[in-house]
Amino acid sequence: MKLKRAVTAAAVAVAALVIAGCSSDTGKTKNPGSQSSGDTAATAVKFAQKYQETVNDQDWQRACQMRTERYRHGTVQQCVTDNTETETASPTPSPSESTVPPLQRADGSVVQPKQTPTASGPDRAETGAVTASSPVSVAAIGEHPAGTGVLVEYKVVWPDSTTTSRRALRVVKDGDQWLVDQAEDIAASDDAHGNPVRDALMRG
Repeated sequence: MKLKRAVTAAAVAVAALVIAGCSSDTGKTKNPGSQSSGDTAATAVKFAQKYQETVNDQDWQRACQMRTERYRHGTVQQCVTDNTETETASPTPSPSESTVPPLQRADGSVVQPKQTPTASGPDRAETGAVTASSPVSVAAIGEHPAGTGVLVEYKVVWPDSTTTSRRALRVVKDGDQWLVDQAEDIAASDDAHGNPVRDALMRG
C-alpha cells in the first residue's frame, strides 16, 4: 500500500514539472518565422525610403551602391557615369533616376511619362520628404528575383505645378544587405487593380 502511494506521489510530481515547463513558455513567440517576416518587411521599408532619398539628392555614388548589379547595368562607377551624363545632357532633367524607355503593359498600351518642366524652368524640381509604405511580397519575374515591394511617395514641386511621385521599388536581400533591383512608376491602371505595388513590379 505504501509502495502504491509512493508511485502515485512520484507521478504527480512529474506531471507538475511538465505543467511548469509548459507555462514557462508562455509569452514566447510561437511562430518565429512570422516575427522574422515582420522584421524583414520593416527593414525593407526603411531601406527603400533611404534609397529614394539618396536618389532625390542625386547622390549617385551611394544610390548606385544600393542597387543590384543587374539594375546598375554594370559596375557602380558605370552607373554613376550613366546617371551623371543623363543629368548634364539635358538642361531640364526630371528628378527620376535615369532615362528609360516608356513602360509598356502586357496589352501593348504605353504608360505615359510624368510631365517635365519647360526649358525656361529651373534645372531640377524641388522634392519633398519621402515616405515608404505598403510592403508586399513579390514573386520573381524575368531576371528579377523574388523580393519585397515597397511604395515610395514624395512631392515634386515646379514653379507652376506640384505633383506626387509614386514609385514601386523591388528590394532584395543580398547576403546581409538590402539592394534595389527594380523601380517602376505606378500608373492609374495599377491602382485600379487593388495592389499597385505588386502590379507595377510584375510588369517586368
